[in-house]
Amino acid sequence: MSTLWPDGCPFALALSHDVDRVAKRWQFPYYFGRAIMRRQLGQLWRHTCSLWALLRGDDPYWNFERIMSLEDKLGVRSTFFFLDEPGRASLLCPKSLVLFGGRYLLDNRRIQQIICELDAGGWEVGLHGSYFSYRNEMMLKREKERLEAILEKPVKGVRQHYLNLDIPETWYIQARVGLVYDSSLCFLDRIGFRWNAPRPFYPKDPLTGDKIPILELQTAIMDSALVRIDDPWHEVESLIDWVEREQGVLTVNWHQRSFNPWEYQERLDVYTRIIQECQRRRAWIVPLREVTMWWSSM
Repeated sequence: MSTLWPDGCPFALALSHDVDRVAKRWQFPYYFGRAIMRRQLGQLWRHTCSLWALLRGDDPYWNFERIMSLEDKLGVRSTFFFLDEPGRASLLCPKSLVLFGGRYLLDNRRIQQIICELDAGGWEVGLHGSYFSYRNEMMLKREKERLEAILEKPVKGVRQHYLNLDIPETWYIQARVGLVYDSSLCFLDRIGFRWNAPRPFYPKDPLTGDKIPILELQTAIMDSALVRIDDPWHEVESLIDWVEREQGVLTVNWHQRSFNPWEYQERLDVYTRIIQECQRRRAWIVPLREVTMWWSSM
């Protein structure tokens, strides 16, 4: 039986990580307060363990080495989407604290070092477009160029922060600044394909019908959605079954902060299990860039 993927693989698994925060500091009072108000003793214990780890010098949000070690052990590589957020938090605007509190910038020396280390190790580095960049071409272009200056190579892919999309204008903006693929089309509150299409596709302009020159790789599973599901593995496995039948690509997004074992061990376990199950089914497991290159060449 012929397949759409290399080496006769029945489907593809594309692994990715949004790097929203790299240090946990101001979040502690918020999470402690919320756990106490809701009488969530389990959550209170988790954040206490997380704080203790930080005091020992192990920041629960700096998980690059953990991810690299895990994926190295499993023999896979993924895409890291890095953010260059220009927005600023203000005590006068509570929403801004959520959006921009704990932000990092690409001129951070430690961030630049880990970006180069990931790239040298075979991981892909993509752009996590900042909160307002989905509707601001100059902003997205500037963020892309800053990341390319660190990598000394073109950046191919993007996922917009908070999955912000102004359809179809965001796709046109992405294409004009030289991006090749987008992976922002995703549910926030459940798993599955937002446009019910398990294969990559080039969007069409709803007014003209013209093809927009940006390949869309829908994100089908995001780690934060799993907490809303009573039996997450049952739904994940059903989704893998469907993608395999359709010879599609299963794109997953596990935020970099989710790899700290004190708070998110269950999410880490599901991520590992997805990879192992797809390996058992002989899936082609690669960063999003590789899927894009293969699909575009067909």
